[in-house]
Amino acid sequence: MGSKADTGSVRSVERALAIVELLGEHQALGLEELHYLTALPKATVSRMLATLQEQGWIYRGLSDRRYRLCAKRLFGDRQQRFKRHLVESAAPMLLELSERTGLVADLSCFDGERVEVMESAIPQVLRKRYPTNCQIVGHHASLFHSAMGRACLGELDSRDVKRLAEREQLADDGVLQATEQALHQGFGQRTEGYWEYPVRLPFLIRAVALPIRAQGRLVGSMALHWPMDQAPVERVLSLHLNSLASTIGEVQQALA
Repeated sequence: MGSKADTGSVRSVERALAIVELLGEHQALGLEELHYLTALPKATVSRMLATLQEQGWIYRGLSDRRYRLCAKRLFGDRQQRFKRHLVESAAPMLLELSERTGLVADLSCFDGERVEVMESAIPQVLRKRYPTNCQIVGHHASLFHSAMGRACLGELDSRDVKRLAEREQLADDGVLQATEQALHQGFGQRTEGYWEYPVRLPFLIRAVALPIRAQGRLVGSMALHWPMDQAPVERVLSLHLNSLASTIGEVQQALA
């Protein structure tokens, strides 16, 4: 007959498996949602999540604070696993970059067709100004107007750029301008006055971005963005472009 300690251990395993199963079913859940779905005390769910995170089973988003299964725990969709791997590899460096520069740091994944925002790190000094920034995660940024999109365009050949422009029904002049800017400047810069996400901020922003490569191919980009009244683009480039490039180098090394 099992001891009380054994019974408690089995119950803990059952609870942990229930959380893992729920995350597999719903993709991403917050503490409140897991508390409701498991009918367990919030403190118990919090402890289980901490243990699962320590053991490498789950990842907690920087921007939305929601929990997801780690890439190595996913099965099936190879592209989805890579996206999770990219986020998990880049997250610590993204957060450090954001705090070091005092700017918002965004991470995207590029699948050859669209740029998807995967993660966003907001420095402590800007938290009050960005109450809805977490909502851009999971949305697609404009290839031809966002800094992250333009950083990716600069890595493509002219045929691919033309194909993507035709799909977006953009005029040739606009395509050439965006592409040439990315190619000649060596970085992507967003179109000022154009908002590229469904969620709008209550103020205008500026942004610059650089591409991310892994195993010889373009996989996404990383951007720094900030309120327009905080600094001109030239100042941020002077102060932080090298830091952004260095962080991307570390991410590429981790992915390799």
